[in-house]
Amino acid sequence: MASIQLNTSRGQVDTLSSITASCFLKSIPIEAFSGAIGGPTVVGVLTPLRNASTLAAKNIEASYAGLYQKVFQQGLVKGWRGCGKPMVAGVPQFTACGPVYHMCHQATASSTASVVAAATIESLFTFGSHRRNAQIQFNATRPAPEHIQYHSLRALAGAGFVAHVTRNIFAMSGIRILSPLFGDRLGSLPGMDHLSNRGRLFTVDLILSGLAASLSMPFNHIFSWCSCTPELDTMSYRERFKASINFMITTYQQQGAKLFARDLAVRVTYASLLFSGYSAIEREVYSFSRQ
Repeated sequence: MASIQLNTSRGQVDTLSSITASCFLKSIPIEAFSGAIGGPTVVGVLTPLRNASTLAAKNIEASYAGLYQKVFQQGLVKGWRGCGKPMVAGVPQFTACGPVYHMCHQATASSTASVVAAATIESLFTFGSHRRNAQIQFNATRPAPEHIQYHSLRALAGAGFVAHVTRNIFAMSGIRILSPLFGDRLGSLPGMDHLSNRGRLFTVDLILSGLAASLSMPFNHIFSWCSCTPELDTMSYRERFKASINFMITTYQQQGAKLFARDLAVRVTYASLLFSGYSAIEREVYSFSRQ
């Protein structure tokens, strides 16, 4: 009899625990996980495009197609070289771009201030892994004597950090500032009515993320160059700034508009798909959470 009562009590406890756990999980808004779901997905899928963007900062001879040939020169799978750490970093990166941005926007009612805050938080969590990925890709396309030493992943900042934050501010502004401002106008363009609502929203984000990506390109280029230029580590902040500006000026003075167009195309291809892809996933997560 005592055994039956004991088993009954255990069953009641297990049932209560299950109910409590279920209620707790339901109390957590699923949209809080949009960054953890969408971030690694888009970062992982688009790894070859990010690797091409990294190579562009140190390779002025290759064409747009030539950069991708180098990315895949050791095989199709090798195009995703170095994707692991950026995918892990994609969780805090897009948690900052998504839930953190929305939290800041609710508190400040300012899209600009929220983007700046989210971009800074994003860089604090992802600068190290993004720099490491750039260095891995750089070494993969150079002979052993030209390899550079990897920086510690634990370093929150370093040469190129300011460029990294500025890049994130401009890149994020496509879906956070430009789309709310100009989305309705673009959505009414000829041909848009033939798309589904999802398709129309994605197309608008893609176009405006491309515009934002073009503004972020110089800063992304400086970040990639800084990541693969170890000489900067021994310089003062002022010397790093001068070296970075000199890199941009001399590079495009010598190579002209053709190189600038290549670098712009590489950056726009990657960043426009990255942010419009994440925005599409975020919308689906939010839609699911409201069902």
